[in-house]
Formats: sequence, C-alpha cells, structure tokens
Amino acid sequence: MCIRDRFTSAGAGAGGMVSVHFKIWGAGGGGGSENRNGNSYRTDSYASTNEGGAGSFVEATYEIAAGTVLKMVVGEGGKGGGQNGNPSTAAGGQPGGGSGTYCGNDMSGGGGGYTGIFIESLGQNQNGAILIAGGGGGGAGGPGYPGGQANGGGGWSSGNKGDGNDGGQQHGFHNTVARGGNYNGAGTGGIANTSQGNGASGSGMNGGNAVGYHNNGWGSGGGGGGGWYGGGSGANDGNSWDGGGGGAGASFWRNRPSYSPTPNPAAVAEVVYVSHTDHEQQYGRYGDGSNPGYNSMRMPVGTGDAQYSGDPGWGGRFNTSGWVGLEGKHGRIAYKIGTGSWNYITAIGSSNVTIS
Repeated sequence: MCIRDRFTSAGAGAGGMVSVHFKIWGAGGGGGSENRNGNSYRTDSYASTNEGGAGSFVEATYEIAAGTVLKMVVGEGGKGGGQNGNPSTAAGGQPGGGSGTYCGNDMSGGGGGYTGIFIESLGQNQNGAILIAGGGGGGAGGPGYPGGQANGGGGWSSGNKGDGNDGGQQHGFHNTVARGGNYNGAGTGGIANTSQGNGASGSGMNGGNAVGYHNNGWGSGGGGGGGWYGGGSGANDGNSWDGGGGGAGASFWRNRPSYSPTPNPAAVAEVVYVSHTDHEQQYGRYGDGSNPGYNSMRMPVGTGDAQYSGDPGWGGRFNTSGWVGLEGKHGRIAYKIGTGSWNYITAIGSSNVTIS
C-alpha cells in the first residue's frame, strides 16, 4: 500500500535550496539454524520458518541547502547463526543490529543494521537524523517443523508511522513475541514462560541483543533490528521447540507532517520536508502478501522499484547444505539531486556527501 502525503514549506526551492530525492533500504536480519549438531531436523521444505526479516524501504524528498554535508550510512546485514563459528553468537549488522545466540542444537541470527541519512554537523543520532530505514529482525533457531513461524520481523507494519513488524514464533514455550521498534519507543523483548530467557528490549537506534548461551536443547531467540528505535530480541524456548524471531527496527522521516516521534527533532533551515511515499511491509511468504505460509518476512518491499538492483534488504535463510543460517543482505541508498542522475551507495558504512 502506498500513500502520498505532500507538504511544501514557504521558501522551499529558493535561497540556494536543492531538491533531493531519497530511496533507502535497511539491511536484512540473519537466518537461524535448524540443527547445528546433526541433520535429523533440517528441512528445505520449511526453511522459511527460520528466516531473518527484511529491511524497510523508505522514500522521501527534501529541499536541502546547497553546501550542506549529509552523512549517508548503509546498514550491514545481520550474521546468520553459526557464521562466526560453531557454536557462536551471531553478530548483529552495524549500525544498531542486536546479536543472536545459541544453545545445544541451534543458533539464531543477528538483527540487520539500519540505513540512514543524517545532517553531518548534528551527528549520527536521533537529533541529526533525516531518514532512517529500519533493519530486519534475526531469525530464530529451532527444529524445522511446519505450523507457524520463527522468523524475524521485517519492514514496517500498518499505521504509516514506520513501526517495525514484530518477530514471529512457531511452536514453542513463549508468552509474547518480540515487538518491533516504533516511532516513540523501543520494541520489547519476547517473554518466555520458563526460566530459559526472555528477550531484551531495544533502545534508541539499537536492537536488543538475544540472551546469551542458554542451557537447553533447542530454541534460540533472534536479535532485534536497528532503527529509529530498535526491535526487541526473541525469547528462548524452554523445552524442545523454536525460539522467537527478533523484532524489526523502526523507520523515521524528519519533520514529516502529522507525525510526532519521540524525540521530535527540531526543524532546521538547511533541511525542509517536501513529500514521502509509504512502503508498508505486509505479511506473506514472499513479502508481498501472497502465499502466506509461515508469514515469512524475508523479502523486502520495493524490489520492483526502478532504483532497486541486486538483492539489498533480504533476510537470511537457513542453509540446508550445512548447519548455519545465512547472512542478511546489506542495505542500499539511492539519491538524486535536482534533475540530475541517480547516485547509489551500496558499500556498508558511512559516506559524506555535500549537496550542490
């Protein structure tokens, strides 16, 4: 669903102001594993139950004063369960992704890092943010059974405020799922109904880290995605089923009308909001609402967009030829200054761009 909302400030387009159009994708969460010690519970048929969540797609236009330096940050995909060694805690993607964890038989994925545009002089923080596309949650570890999902939350949910989707859970001993970050607060961690470990809440810009090694056979909770506020990490299972997937991070637009995030950065003369388009992630195995088996959130929104290329934003899968989850895909930035050509930043990390 796309909603066009336009607002033009008096003076926009005058006094050395330049129109800049942005399309940015957050990074995907890493996949969880089904069995790190054997192969009796590995299955390609239900591998989607352990997938990491997709990164968000955020699009907007701003009038920006010529000479303003923007810091453009591309998010890193979350590591898959086992990618750093076996056993291992899967690292979250930078910036902001929460880490996964492991237990006797499986490992969860780390959350994806956010992608963002910042006013360089104000810093890479909530005060300096112009746009943020939240990262997807890490996929949970657990046996490969059908009947639900344990994948990480991806993209943002309904409501058009950029709130990250919640993490999923399949079979398991949980009371609540991990919540996605939202526009005015972090996502809370999933809650288990045993002593094996609740998930952790996210915080400003950072997803929650999954609880460390837990002494039971199965069910590692995934890390939360980074964002305006990070998603919570999934709870560990207390018996022999799946952990909970991590929640996705929240997305953000500076000075968007009818939108009051906490904190709400003050308007600045150098950056004036013009318009945005909402790209809401809906549940569905392929990310587009079709074939809704297991409610996978692996596929990002915007894969058909003219500026999408490669595979940015995808959540990681479980690798059926081994015992590891696959890494989530990194984010991407596309931007166009005035009527010029599109520019692309695909390397993870930050780049400073002077508007002219």
